[in-house]
Formats: sequence, structure tokens, C-alpha cells
Amino acid sequence: MSMNESRVVIAQFCDDIRHEVGNKYSLMGCYGGEMIIDKLPALLPKLCVQVRVFTPIDQPFTKLLIRAVLNGESIAEVDVPAQKMAQSYQDQVALSDAEQHVVVAIIAISPLPVSEPCQLKIEAETEDDVLRGNSLSIRERTANDPSF
Repeated sequence: MSMNESRVVIAQFCDDIRHEVGNKYSLMGCYGGEMIIDKLPALLPKLCVQVRVFTPIDQPFTKLLIRAVLNGESIAEVDVPAQKMAQSYQDQVALSDAEQHVVVAIIAISPLPVSEPCQLKIEAETEDDVLRGNSLSIRERTANDPSF
């Protein structure tokens, strides 16, 4: 297995991420793989993404830049500081016998203009490669879509 195959990016798209007491956070209005908008073009007030990037415990990240890419253009980035990654790694190794180390980042895009159907993709650039995460398809509601 190559290093790339053993590293995984998982993104959860939602309307908001709220920080709670006790170092917790709540994801509000979570999406599956698709967001349906009543009418395009639209200006979304906010879209958040919780990104979790996993690597084997014996292959810690030395560089991690997480991007939200819309229509081939980076619209938001989180450059995880090497010192923060190293501390997170040390804390996880000290506290558990986990086989994976996870780095969690939160991206908030506000506002998000959407002019046409598109896909918002998440990727993570590491010291070795660009890892592709899942994406969110954004489209206009059609007559066949259920309304809730």
C-alpha cells in the first residue's frame, strides 16, 4: 500500500459549526453529497466544512494545507501549522494505542456565491501528495425533487 492509499480525507459539509462548552462543537444542518438550492444564482450566507485527515501513526504529516475548491479555484484554505500537528500527534500517541492520527480542521466560507450548478471539492496537500476528499454537489431544485 502506498502512502497515499493509507491517508484519507473526510469532509462533512454543513450550514454552521458551533463551538460548545467543554471543547466540543456541533455541526448544524449537515448535507449528504448534495445541496439543493431553490433558485440559482444564489448567495449562501455561510457554508462550513469539518475536514478530518487521517494518516497512519507511523507516517505523521510534516505539511498539511487543506483547500476548498470550487470550479477549479481555491476559495478557502487552512494551513495547519507544523508545530500544532506535531503537538496533536504527540498528544494522541501518549494517550492511546491508535493506529491512525487524525487532524481536524474547520473551514467557514461566508458568503458563498453560487452562480451555476457546481461541485465544492475538498483536498489536502501534504509533504508527498495532494489527497482528494469527498465533494458537495450544489444544484437548483427541480420539479422532481421532494420538498421537506
